[in-house]
Amino acid sequence: MTSEQAKFSWFIPFLGVLSALGPLSNDLYVPSLPLVAAGLAAGDGAVQLTLSTLLLGLSVGALIYGPLSDQYGRRPVLAAGLAFYVVAGVMAALADGLAALVLWRFLQGLGASAGSVLARAIVLDRWRGEQASRVLSWMAIVTFLSPVLAPLVGGQIAAFGAWQTIFWVHAAAGTLCLAVALATVRSAERNRDVHLLQRIAAYGAILRDGQAVGYMACTALGFVGVVPLITNSSFVFQNFFGLTPAQYGVCFSLIMLGGSVGAYANSRIVARLGIGTLIGVGTLSMAIGGAAALALTLLGAGVLGILLPGVLYMFGVGFTFANSMARTMSRFPGSMGAASAVFGVNQFLIGALVAAALSLASEPSPLPLAVTTATAGCACAALWWGWLRRVSA
Repeated sequence: MTSEQAKFSWFIPFLGVLSALGPLSNDLYVPSLPLVAAGLAAGDGAVQLTLSTLLLGLSVGALIYGPLSDQYGRRPVLAAGLAFYVVAGVMAALADGLAALVLWRFLQGLGASAGSVLARAIVLDRWRGEQASRVLSWMAIVTFLSPVLAPLVGGQIAAFGAWQTIFWVHAAAGTLCLAVALATVRSAERNRDVHLLQRIAAYGAILRDGQAVGYMACTALGFVGVVPLITNSSFVFQNFFGLTPAQYGVCFSLIMLGGSVGAYANSRIVARLGIGTLIGVGTLSMAIGGAAALALTLLGAGVLGILLPGVLYMFGVGFTFANSMARTMSRFPGSMGAASAVFGVNQFLIGALVAAALSLASEPSPLPLAVTTATAGCACAALWWGWLRRVSA
């Protein structure tokens, strides 16, 4: 692969799997949430903490892996993180109470964040600008296809009534990723004159960059709307609308498929239309999807009132995230791991806080999901069209 032209190779889907490892750890798991609640004698809201703590682990881990990979290389740091993920998955399967499961889910997120952070850094080691956006879009197709398939698999596993099996699957997937990473990933050349403390200090420069902060805020707001579609939709579709785990898996897959279609379209047209134009398209799609979800929910539209707007929202995410990542990380060629880390922390920490807030709802209802998605989509569009588009021109 060369820096002059981004050509598709089978290494890119693997990077997509690595990037999706954290979200995939939730997507396979969400159909089993009611089983976990019953098996551990815990309330629905309390069990949702096992989702938000994984996101918190992803955030904390990103701060660790970014500077370490800039200093010591992508390959050894990635391998260490994946090994940690495997161990945490095994221990989660053996957990005998909710408190233990919450802890191991946090540590599982801590390990999975190595894949999320370093996959992006590996891409930006090689490409910039629209070429980077194309590769990130190809990765995003895999990232979004993973939850299209994962809930179907997770729903079938949940149908057998053994929630622990999900975590054995996580451990097996992590082991496979570790083996492939050791065989394929090579670290880029590093500037050995730069010390680790200087790598960590790069966080300050990134956070002082107004445009970078703007792009990260744009994706963070967008992710706020994704969180309820991941964490709350299981209870809304199954406990409120009465769908079976398998039926819920189909609905969730359709919503995530919207993201795959958006990412594919972005990879095809970004070189022609440009990053800025497609961020605008994405943010408008998210705003319209979120507003439609709220309006249809208030009108009592039922399952379709969440399903169809959710597809439209995720379609916009497929445009917005890859392009915002490319612009953010390309601004820091010497600190790509740190930039990727800040990007991930910003996204997942806010996601963890939103998931925790949504877990406080005592009864399953589509209204908190719809309000959160509408607010996030409209705020993201307002940020882009009201300020970031002008300063980025």
